[in-house]
Amino acid sequence: MWRGASEAVLDRIGLSPGMSSLDIGCGPGAVMRLMADRVGPSGHVTGIDVDGRLGRLALEELRNESGSQFDFVEGDALKLDAVLGAPFDLSFCRLVLMHLTDPVALLEKMHHWTKAGGYVAAQEFDFGSIVVEPLCPAMAEFSRLFEGVFRGHGRNLRAGRQLPAQFEAAGLGAPEGTEAEVKFLPLAVMAPMLIGVYEGLFAAGATLGIADETLAAAFRRDMAEAAADGRYYCLTPTLISAWKRVI
Repeated sequence: MWRGASEAVLDRIGLSPGMSSLDIGCGPGAVMRLMADRVGPSGHVTGIDVDGRLGRLALEELRNESGSQFDFVEGDALKLDAVLGAPFDLSFCRLVLMHLTDPVALLEKMHHWTKAGGYVAAQEFDFGSIVVEPLCPAMAEFSRLFEGVFRGHGRNLRAGRQLPAQFEAAGLGAPEGTEAEVKFLPLAVMAPMLIGVYEGLFAAGATLGIADETLAAAFRRDMAEAAADGRYYCLTPTLISAWKRVI
């Protein structure tokens, strides 16, 4: 869903053949693929993730699929003093800062790992926009559990809109550019994702004492009925991007 938004940022900053790039929180390597498309066989793409198994699988697939050069580092970026290949032409993260209690600390590391003339870029959700129209009772239950779990575990629901202030605090200065993208889709398209997210958060909600099996069963039923109705549309979270050239 957000591939185009990430491609737009990579193109705006001019990622091109022969450059080196770092993807923090690389997961299964989706953004690393987009980077490889731009840096080509003469470029280099490095990923960092705490999930070593997932990262190694991504690395194997990427090396088989693309002519670019790849590396993977298993670990928490906040605990790494150095990264092989630094400094990079681009240090990038997508949907990582919202999970951190100190996002500025990661931006400071990204700044340190980026060469003069290179870029630091981040993409984060702002969940303030998510809504279903017409009003949908199932969405109220989704929001109750989702926001309760996020806040209960110290996650940031407004990370996207805070990127400019965080860039400033990290010593990068005001972003050179920003973009925002949101989707407005039939609930029939979004419902499976919303149900999946709800179910994925249920155990964490139970630990916090805010999950309830009766409410969960009603949520699944009501969301499925609303999706089949055809009248409902979902406004997604807003994906906000910011980037800054390192001086």
